[in-house]
Amino acid sequence: MDLIRLSQFPSVAANSIATLVTSECFDKSIHALVFELGGTVFTKAQINSINVRLDGKDIVPIISGTNLQTANSYDGLPTDAAYLIYFFGEPTAQTIRGQHLGDLDQSIYRKPLEIRVDIGAATAPTLQMYAWVSVPKLQMGVGFTPFDAAVFRAMIRTIVQPAGAVTRASYNVNYGSSPGARIRQVNFFHTNLTSVDYKKNSITKHDNISIALNSSLAKQYARVPQSGLYVLDRVLDGNQGEAETTLNPDGQVWNQQLSLTTSAADTINVYTDVHAVWQQI
Repeated sequence: MDLIRLSQFPSVAANSIATLVTSECFDKSIHALVFELGGTVFTKAQINSINVRLDGKDIVPIISGTNLQTANSYDGLPTDAAYLIYFFGEPTAQTIRGQHLGDLDQSIYRKPLEIRVDIGAATAPTLQMYAWVSVPKLQMGVGFTPFDAAVFRAMIRTIVQPAGAVTRASYNVNYGSSPGARIRQVNFFHTNLTSVDYKKNSITKHDNISIALNSSLAKQYARVPQSGLYVLDRVLDGNQGEAETTLNPDGQVWNQQLSLTTSAADTINVYTDVHAVWQQI
């Protein structure tokens, strides 16, 4: 893979939004976007949000620097104070094909990326973007079909707000604007969540599992549970083929049923991590 330096943000300052619109990855597949933080004082906690858009759609919805790093840390990826990475691909996948299935192929999606970074109370911040790229996916020689080449990894955000303590309360979570995405993980950034129950077409897939049990099992596959993050992980062992389907073999929509238990009121930022084509986001 190649690491290319993207153009400078036109403006980077504290308490402002830095925006970069770039076509520099056309005819390449993007494995990851790398944010290099510099200046007098500029930390991930001072990134109020990151947002990446492609052709009018959020492919990385508003997510704080802290939460993005927390999600990466859960996956067992190392942290570096000066660098924050959003992976389209999956470095912990068990095969090369799995590692690159989520790469964003800009030989197919030849539209500029709009990258927005909302910077908080940093001191004289600087920000430089890099893209970790490779050849178009069909040229990788790992068995991608044209459909696979069009698939990429994206996140879809939902906010869930239990008004008080609830027990197995059902909530709707966004899995995409049209059916067909495959669910890798559902990330719940919370304060008072205690367990999660997940069914598909009334078949139990994740049986009201507590934080303690979920965390213990995650550790068996070198995941690193994080305080304030519950991950419903459908690719726990790194096998991207186990990502949860949202359509049955006949093309009909599976009924996804998600129930949460909390110890008190909460505002839960839910990020559904999916493999999808642009039309499904």
